[in-house]
Amino acid sequence: MINRAVPRILSVASGKGGVGKTNLAANMAVALSQQGHRVLLFDADLGLANVDVLFGLTPRHNVQDVMRDNESLRSIVVEGPEGVSIIPASSGVPELADLPAEHTKRLIKELTDLAGEYDLLIVDAPAGIGGNVVRFSVMADQVLLMTTPEPTSVTDAYALAKVLRGQKPDLSVRLVVNMVGHVDEGSRVARAFSDITGHFLGRSVPYLGSLPWDTNVPIAVRRQKPFVTCYPNGGASRYLKQIGKTLVAPREQARDLHACPFPNRVARWLDSWTQGGGARS
Repeated sequence: MINRAVPRILSVASGKGGVGKTNLAANMAVALSQQGHRVLLFDADLGLANVDVLFGLTPRHNVQDVMRDNESLRSIVVEGPEGVSIIPASSGVPELADLPAEHTKRLIKELTDLAGEYDLLIVDAPAGIGGNVVRFSVMADQVLLMTTPEPTSVTDAYALAKVLRGQKPDLSVRLVVNMVGHVDEGSRVARAFSDITGHFLGRSVPYLGSLPWDTNVPIAVRRQKPFVTCYPNGGASRYLKQIGKTLVAPREQARDLHACPFPNRVARWLDSWTQGGGARS
């Protein structure tokens, strides 16, 4: 059982698509289930779902049935790899991609009630800074904010961090850097991100960890299998499992992120760019 002092609802979010967010959420769920935790995985990308595709599942029902036919979330739960329970969403349904706030609130209420039957709920939030992203993030105890070292990805992650901070100032957000060439690259991105968020948002986003670029990951995607089960000794699997252990059994001392010089002109540009609407706010 997970220590109740640690977060029970984790939202995995990113400002930009294509950074590996869904793969992280799905494989994190599998890895923690392998460790004996009861995990519920919710595909919150309601209009462009792909958790079921990653796992090679063909669910008969999804969230669209819940919203259209008043089905319960419990009735559409399917079993995934390693005993993970999955709430599948639909794909190609634009009205679900931007649900009215009252519909989202109803969904979140039922979701949090159902989460009480599990040790951990992992929410795969949509990418971007839209309404669904924000609502499915602020419901969580903690948000894992995904980025890659690419400047566009870092910029959009900052934009999302800014939006989330504005909506819920005390929300716990931690950074995960994906597809790094080496561990030092992840640390440099994280230190820069901590510096800029601390300076401009009043509170730094701490570093949770990074995942290396691993050729096994796209192979597992094509096989529609979790990479943590197909390639358990691969770099991505080993680092992801370590991140999972940190989440459910946090160390007493947080990782020490020393100050890292970050050009002031870049920091000013990032903040002015998001204020000016460049991040689609």
